[in-house]
Amino acid sequence: MKGKTFRARLTAPFVLLRNDRPRLQFLRNSLIGITATFIVAIASVTAFRQDCRIGVDLASVRCLPWRLYFITYGLPQDLKIGDYVAFVPVGGLMGSHFEGKTVGKMVAGLPGDKLVVKDNIAYIGGRLIGELDLTDKLGKKPGDFDRVEVVPPGKVLVVGTEPRSYDGRYWGFLDQKLIIGRVGPII
Repeated sequence: MKGKTFRARLTAPFVLLRNDRPRLQFLRNSLIGITATFIVAIASVTAFRQDCRIGVDLASVRCLPWRLYFITYGLPQDLKIGDYVAFVPVGGLMGSHFEGKTVGKMVAGLPGDKLVVKDNIAYIGGRLIGELDLTDKLGKKPGDFDRVEVVPPGKVLVVGTEPRSYDGRYWGFLDQKLIIGRVGPII
């Protein structure tokens, strides 16, 4: 008797539901809506992934102030000073630690701009970029990075916005062909 009571109690809501046409219609429409939303979400994420990615920077010393950012892929046609770009260093440009990794930096100098590094302070086009804080860490003496150069055609000077950024002040100019997209902050 107890088994039948338990079974009846277990199936009672389904029996009631079978006879409740409006509720059945609501559940059916809800299932269709949830399925359609899921399909649209998957399609949107797939489309988003082709042109954009979300990046996370967990390093204790960063180049840019954000922990979470997005990258919009595609070579920017109209680079301006202050744009944030993503690139993948190759050929030892930034050393073996960064080789093949996606890096984000700010464009500080365009072709024709004059870079002056004097007494471990960098200027581009007369604008202060910042002090070279990594000289000791890189095993160099004060003045080892001093130079006056003009950004050549097809290149840009990229820098980080954080003081201990390893950037073009140390390793030189970035070939614009290495830029893979733009970077923007999330948080």
